[in-house]
Amino acid sequence: MQPIENLRCLLEGESPEWIPFSLDVGAMSGFSEPIERTFGARTGSPDHAEYFQTDVRCFSLPCRFGGDDPAAFAGPVPAGTVFDEWGIGHSAGPEGTVDKMFPPLASARTPAEVGAIPLPRTEADADTSPVARCHADGYPVFGYAGSLYEWSWWIRGMERFMMDLASEPEMAEAIVAKVEAHTTRLALAAAGMGIDVLCFYDDAGTQRGMQISPRLWRKYIKPAWQRVLEAVRGRHPAVKFFLHSCGKIDAIVPDVVELGFHLLHPLQPECMDFEAVYRQFGGKIALCATLSSQRLLPFGTPEDVRREVRRLAAVAADRRCLLMPSNVIQPETPWENVLALVEEARALRHGR
Repeated sequence: MQPIENLRCLLEGESPEWIPFSLDVGAMSGFSEPIERTFGARTGSPDHAEYFQTDVRCFSLPCRFGGDDPAAFAGPVPAGTVFDEWGIGHSAGPEGTVDKMFPPLASARTPAEVGAIPLPRTEADADTSPVARCHADGYPVFGYAGSLYEWSWWIRGMERFMMDLASEPEMAEAIVAKVEAHTTRLALAAAGMGIDVLCFYDDAGTQRGMQISPRLWRKYIKPAWQRVLEAVRGRHPAVKFFLHSCGKIDAIVPDVVELGFHLLHPLQPECMDFEAVYRQFGGKIALCATLSSQRLLPFGTPEDVRREVRRLAAVAADRRCLLMPSNVIQPETPWENVLALVEEARALRHGR
């Protein structure tokens, strides 16, 4: 059985022949830049998925700002600020630190001003031959497909967007609708290019609970997800959906299942119990069995890592999970821990 067939079994509700594993975070690289450099120096290889024979390959359509001058929406910014596809300014600090963001809708006061921000432009004419090559080699392809809640506060600013949710419903609805339009367009374009699993990223939790109340999430965010997924299903019924949402999101896991996502990542080990969620929902959605990028991988021993891989596999006795790091593998992670994860995950294929 090839990896694409094995994953298809998992995502269609059956038990795969082996627990698939990836070193990436959905469609995004799971190696921080220092880890990527270490990988290159140790192996001489340019591709960790190929080198380690993981079960997933990644390909995402590039997007760019849809207007002429993203700086026109940001206001004064430091020299060296770069702008993403939404026109959000990013001023980076030293490597490994979080950059400062400049939301283009920070000063918007009306839904009309929200409408003035151009939608990102998807490069739908990009070379997609890598997708065909991955399929020919027997691998499924994961592709980036957008966000809703997360992008909404990125373009507005977290404090202002939360105030909108609580007291300015027309602004909140306009912002979410704006983001939904691009996410729908990007997801449809990615599905049309042959991507097998569309990867959405929408962190909704802190390590203590939801960032916003489940009531507000269900009022504004859940219906938008429903429309996005229904639009894709209508044209590409075979495509599967991956949702990354960090933090303690127990309150909305039933909603994620109801929406029809096929994979949920990461069930963050610091604040969610994989075994408990697997026991309740493992027959309804494929769960990512994740190793902590916050604690275990950087600060554990190789044997700790091996032990956790075996524990997660024992919980998922019917193999209905996907083994992954919980987030990007951080710079301070010992290389030996990465190798321990790979070796133990590959051993699961052979029943060892």
